[in-house]
Amino acid sequence: MTIRRLILLALASLLPAAAFAAKVKPPAAVLREATTSLAAVEFAEAGSEGRMVFRRLEKLGGDAEMPELIDLAIPAELRRVVLPSERYLIAYTVFRREAEQIRVARLGAQLLVTPGLEPALLRDTPENRALIAWQPGGDEKAVQARLPELIALLDARDPQQHNFALSEIVLRPQLAEALDGRARKALLRFASRADANANARGRLLQAATVQPEHFGKDGWKAVALDILATTPVRVQDVDGNATLVRFAFELVERDRATVAPEVLERWLTGDNAALAEMALLRLRAQEPAREMPALERALTLSLLPAGTREFLLDHRRRAALAAQ
Repeated sequence: MTIRRLILLALASLLPAAAFAAKVKPPAAVLREATTSLAAVEFAEAGSEGRMVFRRLEKLGGDAEMPELIDLAIPAELRRVVLPSERYLIAYTVFRREAEQIRVARLGAQLLVTPGLEPALLRDTPENRALIAWQPGGDEKAVQARLPELIALLDARDPQQHNFALSEIVLRPQLAEALDGRARKALLRFASRADANANARGRLLQAATVQPEHFGKDGWKAVALDILATTPVRVQDVDGNATLVRFAFELVERDRATVAPEVLERWLTGDNAALAEMALLRLRAQEPAREMPALERALTLSLLPAGTREFLLDHRRRAALAAQ
C-alpha cells in the first residue's frame, strides 16, 4: 500500500469524529489506526540520542512497509528498561499529525505514547499479544459484554495491562455507561493502589470527577485525600504522578472536601508549581490566615526546587499587590 493511500485512509478515519476533535481515543482504537505499525522485536542497538534500533522478528499489524531494523524515537526511561535478551511487542508510527493533516514524519519513526499505552512497549508474552489484539464488539451490547475481562485485568501484575484496561473503560462511553456497583467498587480499589499505574489512576480520577453519574460519587473523596497525603511531592520522579495529584485536587475541590493543612503545605515543597498553586488556593479557601505563613515556611528550604521557588515568590508579590 502506498504512502498516499495510507494518508487517505487515516484522514478518512478521522472524519466521523471531526466534531469531537479533542476526544482522546482508547488504546485499542489507536492500535487499529492505518498509521500504526505493530511488531514483535528484539533490541538491536542504542542508536543516536533519543532513539533505539529494534530488529523486527514478526510483523503483527499495519499497512506501512516495515524494515528489518526499526529505528525509533523513544521515551528516555526506556534506556533503563530494554534488554537485548528480551522480546518485545511495540506499536509505532512513521507519521505525524499537523494542523489536522497526516504527514510522513521528517524526524523518522517514533514509538507510540498514547493513553493506555504509555509507552507502547510490552514484553512479548501470550497475555500481551492478546492485549494488543483486543478489540471491542461490533455493537453496544457486545462492547459492554467485554467489561468483566477489562475489570479482571486491573488485578494483573503488569502495570502496562492496568493502563490499557483502565483506559479502555474510561475512554469508551459504552463501557463507562455499563458500570455497575461491583465494577465501581473494583475501580475504587484500583484507584487506591499505590503500586498501580499512575497514568491509569490519574485518568480514572479525572473520569470520576467529571462523570459521577457513571463512576459514582461515594468513596472517591477518601481516595483523593489519601493520594494527597501519601504521594511523594517530587512528582517528576514517576511518570503520571503529577496528573494523578492534579485530579485528586480537582476532586476534593468538586466535593468541597476539607484537606488537612499539613497535607496541603507539603505540596508547597514539591517540584511542580501548578500543584503548589492548587495547594495554596485550597488552603486559602479553608483557612486564609495560614496561606502566607505556609508559603514563607516553604521559601526557607535550601533545596526547594527552582521552579516552585519562582512561583512562590511571584505568588507572594501578587498577594502583596492585591493587599494594597
